[in-house]
Amino acid sequence: MVTKLKFWEDENGQSMILIALAFVVLMGFVAMTIDLGRVAVEKSNLQNAVDATSLAAAQELPDQSVAESTAQQYAQSNGISEPIQVTVSNSNLVVTVSVSRTVEYTFAKMLGFNSTDVNVSASATRGSGSLPQAFDYAVFAGEGGVSFNGNGHIFNGSIYGKTGVNLGNDAAVNNGNVVTTSDTLEGKDPELDSGYQIITNSPVLPMPDLSEQIKEQGIVCNSQEEFDNAVNGKTVDGPIYVNGNITVNGRIQGSGIIYASGTISFLNDDILQTESDSICFYAAQGDITFNGGSGTVVGILYAPNGTITVNGAPNCSVYGRLIAANVDVNGAEASIYSSAKDLDGINTLFSKHVKLIQ
Repeated sequence: MVTKLKFWEDENGQSMILIALAFVVLMGFVAMTIDLGRVAVEKSNLQNAVDATSLAAAQELPDQSVAESTAQQYAQSNGISEPIQVTVSNSNLVVTVSVSRTVEYTFAKMLGFNSTDVNVSASATRGSGSLPQAFDYAVFAGEGGVSFNGNGHIFNGSIYGKTGVNLGNDAAVNNGNVVTTSDTLEGKDPELDSGYQIITNSPVLPMPDLSEQIKEQGIVCNSQEEFDNAVNGKTVDGPIYVNGNITVNGRIQGSGIIYASGTISFLNDDILQTESDSICFYAAQGDITFNGGSGTVVGILYAPNGTITVNGAPNCSVYGRLIAANVDVNGAEASIYSSAKDLDGINTLFSKHVKLIQ
């Protein structure tokens, strides 16, 4: 009996030792799991901060010194206390921000592990400022034709109509060519400045689609009311992306882009009253209609999958560009004056567009 009791006492002692060892191992796993989880969270937060810092620095490219100082400033604002490394490359169009952070362990120290280093980096690029070829034209019809009814129209800039061009009679085209992919040029040949010409059977010019770039950078509105709140009494200096159709009730000031996934229509005679504004009105899948009488359009009307219709009385003026699948202008003595200024709004997509590339 004594021998049997001693056996059970020995077994019980061994079990307690095994249980103690297992408990130590289990607590070690728990400690490592908690600390590794903390490391993962710390790395994710640091990565987000570095991403934001590189995007801010990219806004200042191609000025390398300003980009570097901006990165230092935004690193501190984003909670990065460690020294960062800033590298500018690719003809000063890419900036890379790198940083290393030491994360102290809490529970894993019981197992002899004190800390670990996390290393993160992010590269951002800024657009090169290259506009699609369609924006080289004062009037561009990428799928159909250009039709100006009436006589005595004046154009400053080139004109392109894929299936043909009709400028009416007695038209004058200054500082530009008249180009068509077909051999159709209706009406009397326009008067051209010296050095410019009528070009038929030209290669097809593509119609650009900038929807994704605008949505990526823009303020998103889902109703007419949200759109009105975003523009009324405010200066638009970037893209506004609207899901659906919109109506423009008056002046929208600034140099930005108004994008509608559907149609755009205008209620008043003057879309923009001052030439200091440079808004691009972009109807992605629908038409743009301007019933303007003798009013003035200031800005770019852009309907890559629809028709731009301008119903104007004599002397309707456009200080900007008409770019669409089809362009139809009704009214005598219309004037289209394109200049570098009217590209300010659409240029924000390319000159200010930044994105992460790594």
